[in-house]
Amino acid sequence: MADVKNEILGILEARREETVELLRTLIRTPSPSGEEAEIAQVIANTLRGLGFSDVAVDSLSNVVCRVRGSEGKPTLLYNGHIDVVPAGDLSRWSINPSDAPIVNGKVIGRGACDMKGSIAAMIIAADSVRRTGISLRGDLILTMVSREEGGLQEGTKHTIEEDGLRPDLALIGEATNLNLCLGSRGRIVVEVKVKGRLAHAANASRGLNAVVKMQKLIDAVGRMDLPTHEILGPTTQTITNITCTPGQINMVPDLCTITIDRRISPGDSLEKAKAEFQAVIEALKAEDPKFSAEVETGKLAVPGYKPPDAEVLDRLLGAAARVLGKRPLTTRYIFGTDGSYLSGAAGIPWFGFGPGDEANAHTVNDHVEVDDLTAASKVYAMFILELLT
Repeated sequence: MADVKNEILGILEARREETVELLRTLIRTPSPSGEEAEIAQVIANTLRGLGFSDVAVDSLSNVVCRVRGSEGKPTLLYNGHIDVVPAGDLSRWSINPSDAPIVNGKVIGRGACDMKGSIAAMIIAADSVRRTGISLRGDLILTMVSREEGGLQEGTKHTIEEDGLRPDLALIGEATNLNLCLGSRGRIVVEVKVKGRLAHAANASRGLNAVVKMQKLIDAVGRMDLPTHEILGPTTQTITNITCTPGQINMVPDLCTITIDRRISPGDSLEKAKAEFQAVIEALKAEDPKFSAEVETGKLAVPGYKPPDAEVLDRLLGAAARVLGKRPLTTRYIFGTDGSYLSGAAGIPWFGFGPGDEANAHTVNDHVEVDDLTAASKVYAMFILELLT
């Protein structure tokens, strides 16, 4: 097996430029969320051109490619999303992000690290393993999914519920700086409305200013005691929007509303979040009888946390160390991923590994290092050998 591993590592090193050019092709192919049909066909045609025979594009423009093993078990799923967010104001980019240039050893463009880089690396890694003719015991499934950026995990959900995939373990290729991510926080959207009383701004004392009352609530929210998870880190709350009505310059507002993005770990829920905010409201009412507010919660995305067991994790870290020269760190994603669906709804264990820095996702600095792209392709290949042979 050591000889096979060395052979595959050599193949992937020789395919370095091919991997880069595949990534550039993917970046140059437009794929806004919900409009992935074109890039799905590009990926499917690439896989078929490489010699993969079991390739399909489903009704949601997910690409599903299966490499069957001799026993069919265990089944390893490689998951990557093909949709991207808009490039935004092109004048803020130093280059045209749709050209996918190589600058100082980096491939730059929208989707480079989020996450077309890992998709290119997965495809070349899987093909390089296949080229050696080594027999796999279990099945490898590549899924390049649509509609991830909307936060509803629609593409991945479709592959499980409609396409019938049942993996034993999944890898999500979102950017990790070549570390192993063991989960991602979930999210609850919280809306709090503070009530006031209308009055003419010239006679403000006759009214009750909802914006001023809201300031008390905002201060109290900043003092809330929030839990910390040993892997996923602290629960955080960020006020992302504030509005008031009627919104007239010469009127005291009678309603002020804030929206809060609450990033959560296992154990949190809509009911728990609502109860915590209600307790804050009741405390403010006790201090100020004129304070009045109501809270609503909605749009729950459950945390994605169901890591591999300790023995499998140790093997994964060892396989990655063969390529990287050191064992990767174990960490977690700051943002949400399709892992929320995989573990939260489907009960599938998963972990994350990918080239690029998640801090560059959705920015005008979206890029991936060529060296990291090549390293990721090698690690993906080692994972396949470690888990399926």
